[in-house]
Amino acid sequence: MHEFPLIEKQWKKDIKTMAIVYPNLYYGGVYCLGPLIIYNLVNQLDNWICERIFLDRQKLLNHDLVGFTWQYELDIKNIIEIINKYRPKITFAGGPCVNFNTKPLEPYMDFFVLGDSEDILPKVLDKYTDDKKIFLKNILNIPGVYIPNKNKPIKIVSKLSSFYPLYQPLPDEMNKNFVFGRAFILEVERGCPFKCDFCSFKEQQPRYRSFNDLKEIIDKGLKINQRDKVVIYSASFTHPQKKEILKYLIEKNIKFSIPSIKIETVDSEILKLIKTNQKSLTIAPECGESLRRKIGKFVKDEDFFKFARVAKVLGFKEIKLYFMVGLPNQKKEDLDEMISFIDQFKTFFPNIYISINPYVYKPTTYLPHKFNREEIKQQIKYLKRFIKNRLKISSVSSAEKIYDIIHSLE
Repeated sequence: MHEFPLIEKQWKKDIKTMAIVYPNLYYGGVYCLGPLIIYNLVNQLDNWICERIFLDRQKLLNHDLVGFTWQYELDIKNIIEIINKYRPKITFAGGPCVNFNTKPLEPYMDFFVLGDSEDILPKVLDKYTDDKKIFLKNILNIPGVYIPNKNKPIKIVSKLSSFYPLYQPLPDEMNKNFVFGRAFILEVERGCPFKCDFCSFKEQQPRYRSFNDLKEIIDKGLKINQRDKVVIYSASFTHPQKKEILKYLIEKNIKFSIPSIKIETVDSEILKLIKTNQKSLTIAPECGESLRRKIGKFVKDEDFFKFARVAKVLGFKEIKLYFMVGLPNQKKEDLDEMISFIDQFKTFFPNIYISINPYVYKPTTYLPHKFNREEIKQQIKYLKRFIKNRLKISSVSSAEKIYDIIHSLE
């Protein structure tokens, strides 16, 4: 299967090879920003070539260095299977799951990259040597490099650099599994200004790309990739110049998609701008108002209803609502509040889409809670008696496995 655009490099003597592995299926991995960053970052170096590897596409060869991006906890099974099958020379891992807990992968990795790879990886590659023992000794004191039993894990978070992964290869032939279609991924920010106790972004201060940088990235990225659509990549799209960003895209006749929004940061003008390109919105009330306040999300039900009124007037056709079960001290009355909230919301959007997800406590958050499978199953069973809309319920078994992986050997 041919991809475009690829970074073409001339093979030369002594050039080193690296593979960045997305340990799951190709149709999802092509949109993942982590491998795209590393693919672009490494291939701009004279003495390195980097290729992307997916679970169902391409195989590891005799690469000098093999990196794994651990984005989703359950992918640990695939990572271990790949390592056992190919036995790479030197391995490392990075990504959000690594930042939660390196312990499950420590028996399989030579080192970890904690934090922003743009700042760490070039320094690592500069110290590379074929002798693994010497190489690991060379990188031991690089901030953000963690070698189990050799140094302490320190996560590096810095200002967003001017570097951006402009080359974002996609296949010539695509089907409905490629959910974003032929789009350019535009990361406008990292982190989040909100301090919800359940979220792993709580300690990550937001970092924003400048509007001028974003305009240049958009222009260059769409030209290089020959695309006319942008997917805005962010935790909450709180960029202080989000109106200007959307207006710029509209003026340039560029299609765009915004996966989710925080209602606290949008007004009718922003919703009008969004409406020019998409018919649906995604928001996350999480639970009823009383419990919502206790978990650090200070948004009233009435604020959600005001948002719904405006969205309805503007002509949006659908709103997706995300909720959690299995939260600390979530009682029957909290579930009743959630049901009442949904019933009121349906007066604005009768055809809402509802997603219910088990809460999984992560060590980097401030809402510790042991996973209780039976309690969660009972809560879901109760909600299903009253919620008759389109309903998606995430797997309780998968959530429990995620909890176990995150907290294993902690």
